[in-house]
Amino acid sequence: MTRLYIIEDEPVLRDLFEEYLTASDLEIDIVGRSGNGQEALSDCIELKPDIALVDIRLPEVNGLEILHILKMRVPETKVLIFTGSTNTSAVRIAVEGKADGFIEKAAGLEQLVDAVRALNKGEHYYSPAVYRQILTFKASGV
Repeated sequence: MTRLYIIEDEPVLRDLFEEYLTASDLEIDIVGRSGNGQEALSDCIELKPDIALVDIRLPEVNGLEILHILKMRVPETKVLIFTGSTNTSAVRIAVEGKADGFIEKAAGLEQLVDAVRALNKGEHYYSPAVYRQILTFKASGV
């Protein structure tokens, strides 16, 4: 059973993500949810979920800061960025920070399930739009 923590500031989206993931064919245990970055970070350090589903724009501590701190404090937790903020700078920071996956919310919930499934197998997962950005900035050497 995969232990997952949802970090999303919109309560309706937190509910939707939890409902969709638990109804999928994945064996998921939602161990926590929070809309506040500081609270979520503390919870994840204590609970050590297998996967943290992280939005970028959060109050208190943003998702990219959460990524960096979790990778230092709880390296076994895989961080999946699921956000509407897919600008090149955010993608670059996430990739350089060793995010295990990055998908934009517009990609949909099916892609979220695919990403969780990939992370469970020890793979990384980037949505096609994010992957294209990664290839572009790696090719430019920036």
